[in-house]
Amino acid sequence: MNFDRQLRVNKLRALLQAKDIPALIVTNRENVFYLSGFSGSAGALIITDNEMLLVTDCRYYLQVADEAPACELVCVEKEQPTEEQAIRNALHSIGVASAAFEAANVSYQQYLALQGDGNANKFTLQPAQGLVEQLRLIKDEGEAELMRVAARITDGAFIHLLSYVSIGVTERELALEAEWYMRRHGAEDVAFASIVAAGPRSALPHATPGDRPLQVGDLVVVDMGASHQHYCADMTRTFAVAESRPQAARIYAVCAQAQQAVENFLHSGMTGIAADKIARDIIEKAGYGEFFGHGTGHGVGLEVHEAPRLSTRGENALPAGAMVTVEPGIYLPGVGGVRIEDLVMIKETGVEVLTHAPKLMELPIFG
Repeated sequence: MNFDRQLRVNKLRALLQAKDIPALIVTNRENVFYLSGFSGSAGALIITDNEMLLVTDCRYYLQVADEAPACELVCVEKEQPTEEQAIRNALHSIGVASAAFEAANVSYQQYLALQGDGNANKFTLQPAQGLVEQLRLIKDEGEAELMRVAARITDGAFIHLLSYVSIGVTERELALEAEWYMRRHGAEDVAFASIVAAGPRSALPHATPGDRPLQVGDLVVVDMGASHQHYCADMTRTFAVAESRPQAARIYAVCAQAQQAVENFLHSGMTGIAADKIARDIIEKAGYGEFFGHGTGHGVGLEVHEAPRLSTRGENALPAGAMVTVEPGIYLPGVGGVRIEDLVMIKETGVEVLTHAPKLMELPIFG
């Protein structure tokens, strides 16, 4: 998939000029990839009005030439044995006395190393927040198509998993089967470690799959996503094994109503707070407000958790082209939990739903 990375860099340069930032040091791996195409695990970009330098070590020199030909390579080698030294020297060589860095991605130790000892190649560092991330917020059609593929792989994995469910199979076995399916059907990786939680453990929103075998009546929460060409999917389904208990059926119905209501009313221009309130009001009215502790959704893209937020902290208006999850949940300690989640693309009017795996309250077990 070819992206117009030069357009992305030009938009970033316009942001830097508006904020009077002469140079930005980009260290977040997803941001480096988004701007340059370089997918190595070590490297930093330096973006100025005229330069785009990629600082990395000898393991990646050939990879830079292949993936990021628009970048000028700055080598980390004997004369400048650390990335931070190489960045300082590069900034000095192009005459930059002040640079911004990605504050959310730079540790204090890295900050001190970037500053150096204050004698050689001294320059001023200033923190910056979310400059590249605000560009990543709106997905172009190439990105959207990669995420549709990731969602289709995820759908297929869940449908496959339904045929694998049986009394006695463990959470861990189900998680491994789902991940194996995704990798065999086009995923380069999983977007995150799959969650499979059954029975009382389904009340743990981010449970780690264990060795508990499934039992009749268990609520089972399955949260998984494929990664396709660096772009993520995220989907959750909940079902009861063989038969559902009355309380489980009740919370499933409330959660399903809340989830569908958000998808019905979500559109660009509304805030994340407003979207979250739709689900929260329904769940609270049903008497389960205290058992819905997380936000209704989050952005997805190169990372499985990114901007924007559908939560009580989502103050910004949601733009058309943003990819978000819609995932209300109800979690009753000692009983079990329900979460239903789709990945959707926000449109001017409405949403495009990317995940289409079946939503079923009860999963019949045969044999």
